[in-house]
Amino acid sequence: MKKKFDKLTHKDSFYIILFVCVCIVGTAAVWASKKNLDRMKSENDPVEEEDFLILTDEDKHGVEEPSLESLKQQEKKRHEEKQKQEEEKEEPKEETKEEPKEEPKEKPKEEQENNVIQTFYMPVEGEIGLDFSTDNLAYSKTLEEWTSHEGIDIKANEGTAVKACLDGVVKEVYEDELWGIVITIDHGKGLESRYANLSTKDMVKKGQSVKKGTPISGVGKPKGLEMADEPHLHFETIFNGKKVDPKKYLPGIN
Repeated sequence: MKKKFDKLTHKDSFYIILFVCVCIVGTAAVWASKKNLDRMKSENDPVEEEDFLILTDEDKHGVEEPSLESLKQQEKKRHEEKQKQEEEKEEPKEETKEEPKEEPKEKPKEEQENNVIQTFYMPVEGEIGLDFSTDNLAYSKTLEEWTSHEGIDIKANEGTAVKACLDGVVKEVYEDELWGIVITIDHGKGLESRYANLSTKDMVKKGQSVKKGTPISGVGKPKGLEMADEPHLHFETIFNGKKVDPKKYLPGIN
């Protein structure tokens, strides 16, 4: 009897242990399945984006608040930059000015005259009678008084050929009571020569080109202001509108 009970008890214990094991395995399987389902649901659900940032205490320590002095400096800098931009808009651009080119120094008047008329040809050969005089007065036999004399009188016989002192163009040919027949030649560069007390005005005409040494008339009988003098050529030179002493530019005359 006892043996039969021990055999039954041993057999029942086996089934009890087996049942407990099955329950444990089933419970574990159910728990695992549930966990997997929760994870899958979490992955499939859309994540809502937050519209604000939550800073942790650690994050807050990493952000430095600007000091009052720093804010003032930034504002000052911003204001200065803005003011500078406004000024640049308002101010007109300065025009680039070319540095004035250095003009060549003007030569002294006397040097200019020498360069222009130093090659004068003697209009007639002869001695100087009445000299050039503007600062110091010269005595006029005709007027019987001291007066200025804006040319030179070169003594020569009546009919002696009068020649152009330089190349040029005849500017005027005329006759008046003061100087008799007069011819003026324009040589360019501000230079003119004038011949008076001539014998004829038929050898050249206004606008005619003449060469240096070309006969333009002859020595005539003195008239007008110099009628009391012996025969001569009254000769003048004009430079830039001013009478100058012809002797400085005629060869062999001092």
